[in-house]
Amino acid sequence: MLPASGAGSGSSLRQQAQRLTQENTAIAARSRASVLTLYALDSRLARTQTQLASLRSQAAALDRRRAETRRELAVAKQVFSASQRHLADRLRIVYEQGEADPLAIVLGAKTLDDAVSALETAKAATATDRTIVTQARRSRARYLGLQQRLAARAQKLRGLEANVSATARGLASAKAERISYLQQLAAQRSLNTGQIGSLESQAQAIAAQARRVVVEQAASARTATPTASTPTTDGAGTMTVTATAYTLPGHTATGAPVGYGVVAVDPSVIPLGTRMSIPGYGEGVAADTGGAVQGAVIDLWFPTSAQAAAWGRQTITITLH
Repeated sequence: MLPASGAGSGSSLRQQAQRLTQENTAIAARSRASVLTLYALDSRLARTQTQLASLRSQAAALDRRRAETRRELAVAKQVFSASQRHLADRLRIVYEQGEADPLAIVLGAKTLDDAVSALETAKAATATDRTIVTQARRSRARYLGLQQRLAARAQKLRGLEANVSATARGLASAKAERISYLQQLAAQRSLNTGQIGSLESQAQAIAAQARRVVVEQAASARTATPTASTPTTDGAGTMTVTATAYTLPGHTATGAPVGYGVVAVDPSVIPLGTRMSIPGYGEGVAADTGGAVQGAVIDLWFPTSAQAAAWGRQTITITLH
């Protein structure tokens, strides 16, 4: 046998290609499911972004309303302060000069109309001052209450905005991960497709090489003299042989990489390229030779030394195809 590197007879290469084809079918199914998931994520993300934009618009409008309320509250406070100062000034004048005597106003008036007018003016001034102070106080209280309600609403909107923003970030991250996963699946599928083409090409090359070797061996057999070492068969298509095991890496005599199913034979007994059924081993193909493989002897390839040791050396009857 010729040691080198590689693994697989023509049949095993085709089996690998078939496994990769099945894997590509499974990848395609996962890709379709992932695309559906991606569509759902994209739809949810769009709705969430719309909701977030609406919340931000509401928050901006609320900020403008709060700014307006702060200005109105400042005006109300100024009016209230001015009213308080004006009322305080009138009270100080009354305290300093004494409250106007209605009888003195009447006696001091030139006419009765002047007296009535003076009395009503004094009374109206006092009532107006009190009304202005009361209204200013109410306005200030109203704007303070409105400012508190707007602040509470703004805080609630900020909380909603933060929650929706976090949801949007999570959906965007999930979308990015799903896109990355789809790209990985596509890359794996492309790699498998390339490997399938390479394996099929190798299998075809092995088959062609085996056919050439068979032709060469057949030509040699026609010119060779039969020897006493040629084994007898137990019937049509069967042969009793001694089967040993090996596990060396490398390429076979036909140029194919070794692998499960590769059988080393004596070409003068079993032509290269012959397919066979081996009890306890499975299907094989005569694709290798060796210096120790002479006569009714075959050598079976195993992937591990433990498997080769377990097989050891057995006398079996194989079926040739």
